[in-house]
Amino acid sequence: MISTCRAVVSGLCLAAVLGAATSVAAAEQESLKPVVPLDPARQFEHIGIFTDEKKPDERFVAATKVWVTDFQKHPYRVEWLRADRPFRGPNPHIAFRVESIEKAAEAAKDLTCVSKPFDAGIARVAFYRTGDGATVEFMEYPSETAKEPSMSLQFDHIGLITTEKKPDETYVAATKVWVTDIPSHPYRVEWLRFEPDSPVTGPVREKPHVAFRVDNIAEAAKGLKVLIEPFDAGIARVGFYETGDGAVVEFMEYYKKPKE
Repeated sequence: MISTCRAVVSGLCLAAVLGAATSVAAAEQESLKPVVPLDPARQFEHIGIFTDEKKPDERFVAATKVWVTDFQKHPYRVEWLRADRPFRGPNPHIAFRVESIEKAAEAAKDLTCVSKPFDAGIARVAFYRTGDGATVEFMEYPSETAKEPSMSLQFDHIGLITTEKKPDETYVAATKVWVTDIPSHPYRVEWLRFEPDSPVTGPVREKPHVAFRVDNIAEAAKGLKVLIEPFDAGIARVGFYETGDGAVVEFMEYYKKPKE
């Protein structure tokens, strides 16, 4: 009987050792995997914008003491954030879904950590600042919920208003605004600097915007308030609109390249 017990215990110990060894080996293999560069168009999760207004269905995030809306239910992936105290931080931010926050930050260049990873309820998140002043959020979902968002629109970029001159700006004569090159930014951020006599007024000049590629602006903009009618922006025909909750959306019809 004692020999039998010893054999059972030995077997259990061996199984535990083998299991631990397997876990360690799996962890080592995971750590040795090459870091995959971020694909901002595919991994875009939302744009977060601070507001003073209470929004429907807010929830409170205890870790940051901020009220947030459910961006997954917003047709343009907008997250509204509201603090009970005056907010003095960067506004807005752009969020991306990543497999590992640490690996994404390691692979990135010119990022400064603003907030170390913490539990935000639906995901583990961390905030960073880019060299040009944009705020980026990395979101690491639990494996069972780490699926790509269902979006009917193709994300293109977010636009941020600035008064600072940025490197390699180009001038858009139609709106008298200087803009930076979207594809060259690792997080698809476009900086906009308006000339004092720009004809653009209101939300487009005052608020950040989120832009999507569409086949037909008129179809995509149905039901939205027109802020700027479609015009030629050089690389595409674009139009600006406002959602019912106050977000600014840009729709872009890219011009087809001529056949060579």
